[in-house]
Amino acid sequence: MTLTPEQLRELCRGIRNRGKKGGPPPGSPEVDDGLVRQIESDVDEYRARYYLEPRPQLPPEPLRELLPLMGWLIYEASLDRLWVVKPGWTEEDAGSAAAASLVERLADAGRALVWPEFAPRALGATRAQALVESKRDTEEGYDRAWHYHREAEKKYRVYLDTLGHLDDRADFVVALDEVLLQLGLAETGTACRTAERVVGRWDDEFEPLYGDRSKREQDRWVQRMFAQLIQGVETGETAVANAKRIQEVHRFVYQVTEARLTLPVGLRNPAIMTCRALLLAYSLCPAMERSGRMPPDGAQSWSSYQKALLERFNEPFTALCAPVQKEDETDWPLSDDHRRSLVQLCLHLGLVTPRHVLPCEAVIDGSLTLKVLDDDVVEAISVWLTAEAGGKQRGDANTIGTASMPAFIASVEACRQDSGRASDYRLWRLRYPDLDRYAEQKNRAIRIARILRSLE
Repeated sequence: MTLTPEQLRELCRGIRNRGKKGGPPPGSPEVDDGLVRQIESDVDEYRARYYLEPRPQLPPEPLRELLPLMGWLIYEASLDRLWVVKPGWTEEDAGSAAAASLVERLADAGRALVWPEFAPRALGATRAQALVESKRDTEEGYDRAWHYHREAEKKYRVYLDTLGHLDDRADFVVALDEVLLQLGLAETGTACRTAERVVGRWDDEFEPLYGDRSKREQDRWVQRMFAQLIQGVETGETAVANAKRIQEVHRFVYQVTEARLTLPVGLRNPAIMTCRALLLAYSLCPAMERSGRMPPDGAQSWSSYQKALLERFNEPFTALCAPVQKEDETDWPLSDDHRRSLVQLCLHLGLVTPRHVLPCEAVIDGSLTLKVLDDDVVEAISVWLTAEAGGKQRGDANTIGTASMPAFIASVEACRQDSGRASDYRLWRLRYPDLDRYAEQKNRAIRIARILRSLE
């Protein structure tokens, strides 16, 4: 027997509440084999009971209510299992492998839906499947992730074209646009994740694979990462623009419901990821030039292309810093994760561009306000990140403080040739080993020091 609309609503709300701090509330639904079997059975039943050939433009009346709710359930269930999958997972990791299998089945259920354009949130399962694959942190996993990103992007466009812009379908178009925001965030995130993992773990995960071919393989990875990052930037910019359009035309909502998905803080994550992709691409420009590649978009030189990237950085950064209000009109401050990301972005920018002036003032806390990223500010940011908060270090420096790929390190150094403390990137790395994301790994500091000396 298929789930009723009210049962679908209860499941969606229950699964969403599972993700809140404090752990799953008592009696909340488990996303397990039983639930996924129910979803698969219902999707099969929709096809058997309602599908017609030739297919009418609109689904029959029972499905008009069921399809959006089933799409929401597939979205929430796949997201719930995505968080269970650990970074660097393999098939030997039973928990991650089981969760990944459920995400795959949920994505397949979404693919099997009849009139899928009326269940737009089901595309979220394809997004989750892409992120599961990227979490493998292998070249094959990254390739699979990009395959699923392309699939989701193509289906979004097909669904939008099929829905058209008639008034009776306007709600589905809005829902599809809100899903586009999630798809864009995921794709830009995959581009950053690939680059961050390869650059940060080159010394012990990638270089040993190539041996004497290391330089050639670094060039290959540089070109591959750069292409993906630029694609991620473009997708991220689209996501930020889409979020602004949702805000201006439809307004954000304060609670996820069957009708709406995007909260007032919905701009922050895509803004962070777009800024991150822009800075990584900026940092790789000298390496791309050294490999003999021409700058994209008809730019006359790599330096002029870098200047254009910095100009593009301003819009998502400003969106990240824009004030947000809660429903009671009080300020909605940045979360600790978002604040840390903001500081990491400014540190990266300060290390590669001398005395860069931010497009807006960024107030981090009572001890740190950022505007002009000079050497003193780079030092202040580094100290802020290494300081303890809540019994642990505030954070690392992300890729700029973690890089072990010689081609990336040399490229970062080539970005900035002026004098000053921050211009000596290698010396900064040695002074702040705790800002290395992998500082706890055995012999990590020794390996990094050896790599930095080899570039002298």
